[in-house]
Amino acid sequence: MRRLKVLFVAKRFPFPLDTGGKIRTAKLLEKLSRDLDITLVSNVEHAKDAPWVAQARRLCTEFHAVPWREAPKDTSRFYLNVLRWVFSRYPVGVAGDYSAPFAATIRSLLRSSRHDLIVCDYLQPSINLRGITGYPTLLFEHNVESVILKRHAETARHPALRLFWSQQWRKMERYEREACARFSGVVAVSEVDKALLSERFRARRVFAIPTAVDADYFRPDGGPRLESGLVFTGSMDWLPNEDAILFFAEEILGRIRARVPNVTLTVVGRNPSSRLRRRLAGHPEVRVTGRVEDVRPYVAGHAVYVVPLRIGGGTRIKIYEAMAMGRAVVSTPVGAEGLPVRHGEQLLLAEAPEEFAAAVVKLLTEPDTRARLGRAAREFVEAHCSWDAAAAAFGDACRQVAGG
Repeated sequence: MRRLKVLFVAKRFPFPLDTGGKIRTAKLLEKLSRDLDITLVSNVEHAKDAPWVAQARRLCTEFHAVPWREAPKDTSRFYLNVLRWVFSRYPVGVAGDYSAPFAATIRSLLRSSRHDLIVCDYLQPSINLRGITGYPTLLFEHNVESVILKRHAETARHPALRLFWSQQWRKMERYEREACARFSGVVAVSEVDKALLSERFRARRVFAIPTAVDADYFRPDGGPRLESGLVFTGSMDWLPNEDAILFFAEEILGRIRARVPNVTLTVVGRNPSSRLRRRLAGHPEVRVTGRVEDVRPYVAGHAVYVVPLRIGGGTRIKIYEAMAMGRAVVSTPVGAEGLPVRHGEQLLLAEAPEEFAAAVVKLLTEPDTRARLGRAAREFVEAHCSWDAAAAAFGDACRQVAGG
């Protein structure tokens, strides 16, 4: 039987595996490449990404790198770009993902070789596929992107920021609706997102794949831990994560300290902004590590894993990583959105600051409850969260869309 030939467009280079999106893309490609003939095209920033190119080549049959240079956040170049893109008909995230060399590489590959299917990883880079017709196309939506922008608008305090996010939300919602109509099929990462893409955006064919985790890599560690220690992991250059930590530090942590005076929070993740460090300067009980090579010792070394997200979409792999390590988790409903977990069974869910604080205090002061949740979390991950199952669902979507 002939292997399906897939052009996989992933503008974001999938290494190192330091974000949930990169982990999901790389793990799926690793599994899919066993059964599909995958040509992967991705941006590569030589100085930063060169050490990982050999690993990227192992995810596919062919790898095509397109050189680029990212403007770091909190730089004048970054803000000048944002100012320019604000006046585009496209949302900033989409306008900023257009690249003439990247789009030209895609077209060159399509001219030089036959492909059965084009897969676009994330919504924003789909701007580089404008005008391409005659191929079945599949959009991989790690998030419903307009939902994230809507939540930014709802939580912004400054009127100017609220106006900016509201405009971006409306632009993204329009673009997302157009993309769902343009692509032959859409892959979502949860049944919640699948329903939203089908009902609100009228996507023609939507497939849901489960969220997964490597339960052999993330496993319980019997070493010592801080019995009053809390931990959060996530890319700190992603605004929803920054918002989550500021919300926790400024509205929740004080309520916990009133009951557990020696409580601490360790924030683990790449590129924390100067704004975040400034706002946390008055909270000596909060430690910000920046990027680390391995998050597991930090997750294992603290009693409770917290996910105080107010903004986000898709699903959070970080929750499954903590659950796989047998950690008790407290999350907002947004943080655990789309995951088939239940309050009181595999984790605790709480939304308002006083409720979130009470849930954390409960786990810090009731070690038996904490241990029970941790065991149930690990058992759930072992039974339901394999990358093989996620890749099988994604592969089925590829074959159905290519065949259609």
